[in-house]
Amino acid sequence: MKKYSKYFRLISQIIFLALFFYIFFNSIIDNSGFSLELKLKSKIEYIFAVDPLLALTTLFSTYKLPFLFILSAVVIILTLIFGRIFCGWICPFGTIHHFFSFIAQKIRKAKYNKTEFSKYQNLKYYIFTAVVILSIMRVNVSGYLDPLSLLVKCLAIFFLPVILMIYNMNILSDGMQDFLFNNVLGRDNIYYEQAALFGIIFIILLGLNFYRNRFWCKYLCPLGGMLGLISKYSPLKLQHKANCNSCGICSDSCYADALPFKKNSFKSSECMLLFNCLSACPSDSLYYGIKMKPAEIDLSKRATAKTLGIALSGFFVIKTGTKAVAKSPQLIRPPGSIPENKFLKTCIRCGACMKVCPENFLAPSLFESGIEGLWTPVGNADYGYCVYNCNLCGKMCPTGAIEELSVEEKKKTTIATAFIDENRCLPYAYGVDCIVCEEHCPTSPKAIYFNRVKGKDYKGRSREIKQPKINPEECIGCGICQYKCPVKDRPAIYMTSIKNGGVKV
Repeated sequence: MKKYSKYFRLISQIIFLALFFYIFFNSIIDNSGFSLELKLKSKIEYIFAVDPLLALTTLFSTYKLPFLFILSAVVIILTLIFGRIFCGWICPFGTIHHFFSFIAQKIRKAKYNKTEFSKYQNLKYYIFTAVVILSIMRVNVSGYLDPLSLLVKCLAIFFLPVILMIYNMNILSDGMQDFLFNNVLGRDNIYYEQAALFGIIFIILLGLNFYRNRFWCKYLCPLGGMLGLISKYSPLKLQHKANCNSCGICSDSCYADALPFKKNSFKSSECMLLFNCLSACPSDSLYYGIKMKPAEIDLSKRATAKTLGIALSGFFVIKTGTKAVAKSPQLIRPPGSIPENKFLKTCIRCGACMKVCPENFLAPSLFESGIEGLWTPVGNADYGYCVYNCNLCGKMCPTGAIEELSVEEKKKTTIATAFIDENRCLPYAYGVDCIVCEEHCPTSPKAIYFNRVKGKDYKGRSREIKQPKINPEECIGCGICQYKCPVKDRPAIYMTSIKNGGVKV
């Protein structure tokens, strides 16, 4: 049975990876029935429900634990009993790294030394410690390094635009084209300015597996560090029979570099229960059994103190780099967003809201709200607009950074205000009629109206001109006017984050 245990693990990895992809790709608009309210085929928020790192840091930074994260307690219980089974059997990001490590293992010419434990594998524990310290100080940075959050962002912001590019080439069969659109893409407008950046990050992380097997999992993953510390007290550990001669063959197949051939210094907190060692052992000397003695995790006091110092320094760097909302015209938050200071503590930068946004309005921020706001969602009307009857971002937010609004509430929620650049607007600049912005304005009554004046067109002919005007009381900042403006290079109508145009209403 032990010889086949790794195949049970492989089946588990395939099932959970397929489940992840099903939830991720099916988080698109469900067009199967008629409804005035947009609905999704599946809920992307469920992906984060099993993540104890996001649950812990959200609890520390907000003093609240969203009900969604209750399921993460199951992962903690499983880890206390079995060890890092989540890393080896469930985590989709871990499975992807495992796949690339498998390929690397086959083609790697030079075998690296697996007979000694690398102190750099403790780096994930220090990263986890720094993330927790910052969350206690109410700076939530877990979303930058959490494996599920990072995977969703990279797939949504880099991978989906790549698939759309292939789709637009029309090189696939009609059936495959239909499948991609109806089951993977869900929309024909997917573009993010930072797509290349996320692609580089994703490719580098996968490429590191060709240097060391499951590099991310062993060295960098803060969730792995958290589960490693919890697994220290797991009673299920690798055991050695008396006939074990420490030949080292098992270590060659150990992707976790946990030194399974060492009887007295096996690193059980590094073990991901992949069971490669069991099937590789030529003398059938290994088995998993009960051992109540806690595992040893050799963390340097000096390195821990440095981690504390780095976390404190990071806190001041991040906080001093935070911009005032009133001074950031491009800081347009999704409808339903809680106040900015709470938003930054609550948002886990998971990218779920961007993935489900039907018209590509939401995108990862750069420094619109300073360093602390990096990769939080902002509206960008150059590449999309906020659909009038859509409230999906609030429904899918796993932490409540974006509150769920009813469709009617959302229609009345103001997130920005439109302004007109009279030097570029066609009726003002050239004296010709253009009704595009008013035509697309969804509010009732419309936030854009016309002021009829007598003037001259660009040829000097006298005529009556319809000049668009903005009613700041009606404008909700959806951005469709900017997106549809025919002056494409720099639209003549644009959005800024101020609400009601600064007019007291």
